[in-house]
Amino acid sequence: MAGAVVRLLMRHQAILDAFDARRPALEALRIRLESELSAMLETSGIAIQFVASRTKSHASLRQKLARPDKTYARLEDVTDLVGVRVATYFEDSIADVAHLIEQRYRVDFANSTDKLGFADHGKFGYRSLHYVLSAPDDADVGRDFRFEIQVRTVLQHAWAEIEHDLGYKASEGVPEAIRRRFSRVAGLLEIADQEFVAIRADLARYQADVRAAMNDPARSVQVDLVSLEAVARSEAVAAIDRALAQAIDRPLVNELYFPAYLVTLLRGAGLATTRDIDEAIERHGSDALALVAPYFEFAERAFQLSARSLDGIKQGYGLFFLAHAVILRGSGLGISKVQKLASLYEKLDYPGDERTAHAIASELALALAPRLDRSEKDNAGS
Repeated sequence: MAGAVVRLLMRHQAILDAFDARRPALEALRIRLESELSAMLETSGIAIQFVASRTKSHASLRQKLARPDKTYARLEDVTDLVGVRVATYFEDSIADVAHLIEQRYRVDFANSTDKLGFADHGKFGYRSLHYVLSAPDDADVGRDFRFEIQVRTVLQHAWAEIEHDLGYKASEGVPEAIRRRFSRVAGLLEIADQEFVAIRADLARYQADVRAAMNDPARSVQVDLVSLEAVARSEAVAAIDRALAQAIDRPLVNELYFPAYLVTLLRGAGLATTRDIDEAIERHGSDALALVAPYFEFAERAFQLSARSLDGIKQGYGLFFLAHAVILRGSGLGISKVQKLASLYEKLDYPGDERTAHAIASELALALAPRLDRSEKDNAGS
C-alpha cells in the first residue's frame, strides 16, 4: 500500500515538473487563443460580454491531481491547463458562438459536455457549453495537448462565480434548506435568461412596427427611445436639421442627438406622439429655426457654448428647438411657460437645483421670446 502511494506521488510530481517546464508555452497558447477567439467573434458580429482566459497555476494543478475521484497518467490527460471563457448577453447567442468554435478547432466530443439543458439545480451544476479541444498543430505545447472553452451567458457566469465563491459548488453535503434556496435562485436566473431573449424579440418587432407607422400618416405611436430614432430620421425632422446646420454653418453627422434627453424634453413640451410632432413641425417649424440664432447668442454668454464649437449637427437636434418653440408659443401666461421650462431644466440639466433651473429658464425665455414675436409678425406680413 505504501509503495502504491509513493508511486502515485512520484507520478504527480513528474506531471507537475512537466507543467512547470511547459508553462511559458501554455501561457503563449492562452494569449493566442483569447486573441483568436475575440477576433472571430468581433468579425462575426455576435454580441458578447467578454472573452477571458487563464492558465492553471501550479498550486491549482497540484490540488487537482490530489483529488481521489480522478487519475492522471501524464500532463496531457489534464484538459483544463488552458481555459477560455466566453460570456454572451443572450442565451440564443451561445449556439452561434459554438458553431464558430466547432468550425475553427478540433473538438474532443468524448470529453466535451453540453450542460445547457441541465435541469437538476439541486446539484448546483452551472449551465454552459463545455468544449475540450485539440491544440493547434503549430502550437509549441505538444501533439496531444488539449484545452477548454466554456460558453455561457452573463447570468450563467454570475451563478457559477457566486456559487464558487460561497465554497459549496456541487456539494451534496449542503443543508437541504440552503439547497432549496440555491435551486430557487438558479430557476430565477434561467427565467431571466429566457425573458431577455423574449424582450429583445419584442423590441425588434416594435422597431419594425414603428418604422411602418412612420410611413402611414393615419397611424401614430408614442415617442420613446425606440420610436425617436425613426422620428429623428424622418424627412420632416431632417429638413429642420439641414436648415439648422446651414444657419450656423456646421456639418450634419450621422449620430442621434442625446436620445434620452430628447424624449424627456419632447414629452415635457406635450409632444408625446409622432402625430404631435408632425403637427408641431407644420405649425412651428419656422419658429424653431427662428430660435437658433438667439439661443446660441444666449448660450455663448451663459455657458461659453458657441455654434462654432460644435463638431456637427446630430440627427434630431432640430427637435430641441421645436420643443422650445412649442412651449413658448403655447397659450397661457408667460410665468407659466417659464415654470414649464424651469421644471424641464431641473429634471434634465440641474437635478435638485431648482433656483438655477428657474434662473436659466427666465433668462432664456427673455432672449427667445422677442425673436418669436418678430417671426410671427414676419409670417403675418407675408
